[in-house]
Amino acid sequence: MKIDYDILSQDYDLTRNINIHTVKMILSKENINEKSFVLDFGCGTGNYACAIKKLTNANVFGVEPSDGMRLKAQEKNKDIEFVKGDHNSIPFDNDLFDLIYMTEVIHHVPDLKAMFTEFFRLLKPNGLVCILTESHKQLETRFWTKYFPTTVTAEKKRYPDIPDIISSANQCGFILEETINTDNEQTFAISFEFVVLVENKGYSMFRLISDEDFEIGLTNLKNDYENKVKINSNHGETFLWFKN
Repeated sequence: MKIDYDILSQDYDLTRNINIHTVKMILSKENINEKSFVLDFGCGTGNYACAIKKLTNANVFGVEPSDGMRLKAQEKNKDIEFVKGDHNSIPFDNDLFDLIYMTEVIHHVPDLKAMFTEFFRLLKPNGLVCILTESHKQLETRFWTKYFPTTVTAEKKRYPDIPDIISSANQCGFILEETINTDNEQTFAISFEFVVLVENKGYSMFRLISDEDFEIGLTNLKNDYENKVKINSNHGETFLWFKN
């Protein structure tokens, strides 16, 4: 099933907020300031690009193939240039960026080597790439797989596992600088915000499973939310940093 991100953009910001911990992690390995050039690859509606611009006053740019997403992004901050592009063609000059980052985007990229080739061209010498993604093991430990088990199979088909990402980067001239796994044991109740996110299919994976599986999972999720059921989870994400 093909996902239309121009349609998805209409409700995207109802269910997506930035994670300040993610922003800090992206910025933790490089001294980003008003002289730096930063690229948000697959920027969506620009939430992270706007946050990094506000925190650093760097020269921030965004690349996004969806016209609907990009229009939403441009409305948020006129000081950030959001351009159309994808993994095959990123319309900027060679050796321009100090930092390129992508947050939960790599599973939308069908050709990692093409993407890393473009990144290598765009980065200044000793530039940095930061990728936020999830390993196949982390896909299995998402707490909502209890309600939507068929999402695991759908996600594994499109998410490259961590060794595959590293191998593709290495083949294009990058060196892995660090990997950080954020898995953390926690207990919590399902939030109203998450129920709304699921209802709006705010994660694209909910558009990849059958309507029947979705409705059954949503009903069970709402029941546990109303009954304040406690969830135990050790799910996290993986940050990868590469140097050229």
